[in-house]
Amino acid sequence: MDTVTQALLGGAVGYMVAGKKSPRKAVLWGAAIAVLPDLDIFIPHETDLASMTLHRSWSHSWFVQTAVAPLLAIILHRFDRTFSFFNWFLLTWLALITHSGLDALTVYGTQLFWPLMPSPVSGGSVFIIDPTYSIPLLIGFLAVLIAPDKIISTKLMRYTFAFSCVYLTWGLLSQQWVEHQAESTFAEQGIEIDHMQVSATAFNTLLWRVIAVNDEHYFEGFHSVFEGRQPIIFKAYDRGAELIDKVEHYPAYKRINWFTNGLFKLELQGDHIVASDLRMGMEPSYFFRFNIAEKGQQQYIPSIPNRFATSNHRKEGVHWVWQRIWNPAVEFNPQLN
Repeated sequence: MDTVTQALLGGAVGYMVAGKKSPRKAVLWGAAIAVLPDLDIFIPHETDLASMTLHRSWSHSWFVQTAVAPLLAIILHRFDRTFSFFNWFLLTWLALITHSGLDALTVYGTQLFWPLMPSPVSGGSVFIIDPTYSIPLLIGFLAVLIAPDKIISTKLMRYTFAFSCVYLTWGLLSQQWVEHQAESTFAEQGIEIDHMQVSATAFNTLLWRVIAVNDEHYFEGFHSVFEGRQPIIFKAYDRGAELIDKVEHYPAYKRINWFTNGLFKLELQGDHIVASDLRMGMEPSYFFRFNIAEKGQQQYIPSIPNRFATSNHRKEGVHWVWQRIWNPAVEFNPQLN
């Protein structure tokens, strides 16, 4: 999730570990340690595809974080004896691994098990920015900073942290319910799929987006929790399967196929073959599109996999999401806006 939310979660974790000893110091150190994994965004990479797929890799690995936590704890305990070494270790370790765990619940993709290389964990049960999750944590965080010794601050921090955990559980359960609805719809329509992703739409866990692929097509549908057991209406789109043979041996293709766990499409844009990550965005606007090949004299040849310019319909998309939560008949058609 966003770095501010990660800091708030780290502060809450720090408080739960060491808040009785020094509440303000516990939340501040928890927040500071929790943002460390996101510093990988400052590492330069040669291509845009590398920047995307190497973010949330080694710095978000539970293996790396577990190895680094005792080293950080030794350093922190040497300079600050407020907390015992064990408390420093527990605070550091939990602040780091909960950061990665929360990221793994979003759709982007987090390499929890680096240097092992399964496809990144792409949960999708919470959006990368969700005020319903973040604002309660902010309330508890500020209460402890402003009045660390007040009973009301203790209660606010504990209750808001508990609420945040319940909210994540709600997201997971809702996601599983929608996934079951999607599987039932595909089965009833006789559609075979290879991969499917159910993910929360922008800023909420009430409306869910379902994206699924097979060899020839990808399918997109939306389902609100208020629609009950109504079948999900899917729209089918050409996935560009005829282009796969032209690029399947190229590193950029292999990389995006691995990173998205197969949830991508290929399309021709002039003389270029462009790969789009279907998990982020919605038809026809996707956040991550990469130029992976270009037309040569006799065949398509690899190109530098940088971002391919695309229309931005974020404002219209967010407005549509809010309408779609309550009204299944509303259509998203940015060309008309």
